[in-house]
Amino acid sequence: MRRDYRNWLHRQGYSEGTIVAQLHRVGRVEEHYGDLDAHFARDGLASLLEALSYSAEDQRLGRPNPTKIPFVGNVRNNLASYKSAVLWYRRFSEGDGSNDSAEADPRKGASEPPQVYRAGTRSTAANRSELAPRKGPRTLVDFDLNGRAALDAIISSSQYGSVAQAVASLTLFSHPRTVQQTNGRALFPAIRNPRRVGEIEVHGGRRVLLDDNKSATDAFLWANCLSRRGPDTQFNHVYQTSLDPDAYTALPNICMTPAFIAKLTDTSRDVQALLRYRSYKLYDWVPAGHPVPERPEEYEALEWAAPLPPVDDLRGALKSAMATKPKDRTVLAARQLGWLFGEAQHSNAEAL
Repeated sequence: MRRDYRNWLHRQGYSEGTIVAQLHRVGRVEEHYGDLDAHFARDGLASLLEALSYSAEDQRLGRPNPTKIPFVGNVRNNLASYKSAVLWYRRFSEGDGSNDSAEADPRKGASEPPQVYRAGTRSTAANRSELAPRKGPRTLVDFDLNGRAALDAIISSSQYGSVAQAVASLTLFSHPRTVQQTNGRALFPAIRNPRRVGEIEVHGGRRVLLDDNKSATDAFLWANCLSRRGPDTQFNHVYQTSLDPDAYTALPNICMTPAFIAKLTDTSRDVQALLRYRSYKLYDWVPAGHPVPERPEEYEALEWAAPLPPVDDLRGALKSAMATKPKDRTVLAARQLGWLFGEAQHSNAEAL
């Protein structure tokens, strides 16, 4: 790699963080494939770019990392970053100092030019003029209208470096000492049915509350002595067991994340696998009918956030929280149906 590459990147207007990341990726490629300048002299980096290619079909089939570069995490995202770094170095080597390439911008996670979206019956030219990639910050069109790809790229250029590390750093679980007091059981008898919220129904021979996510959110907040949720945070189920009253409000099955990560707990198998193994490691718990999760390859390399502080008197903490909310839907259902630390009350007795 030529010594003037850093200065060339500076002249293109990129931030120091982007430059450091770019030099790191190029250095990693050279470490395992040899000098980039020699590759460029041989075939313009074509064979190296081919070696770093990993398609959507490869990802669908679960093919392993085909390169000499070791890493943990999503194979396609990692190789796209390395390929992008090599493409950008090729641009430098070709002597073109312009800053308008949509092919290999080091701020981008993708390594191929995006496709232009063509909507309805409008002409290709009209759509291209409105939707083609532009200079400056990348738009959703630059990611081929793929919101997940945009999120991956943003997180990859942040201090977290990968979606997996962002999930590990930004996800909160209850403390194992808190959860131990539940023996892995649900706090409240509830299942999900957002169309009939607040109704009571017999389900599997048990009377349960039909609810949205409120009872699970309440369980997490009250058990951890949290008086409120922060802005743009969400409470997520580790397992999608919305019709299992033994798991729906069980603390090992609930975690808290920023809202921008929450969607991934529903849509990303990689994120789901990480959270399930994290729950298992913390609590030695899986819901009925589910196998013990396998350890994801990248798990040990991640730095996980510490659990929330322990609550040593969980029953007392829950009773105190519920006593301040006598008309709350979760509290009313607990009085009628019973809950982990209390029997059903068929009178107006104040005790839970």
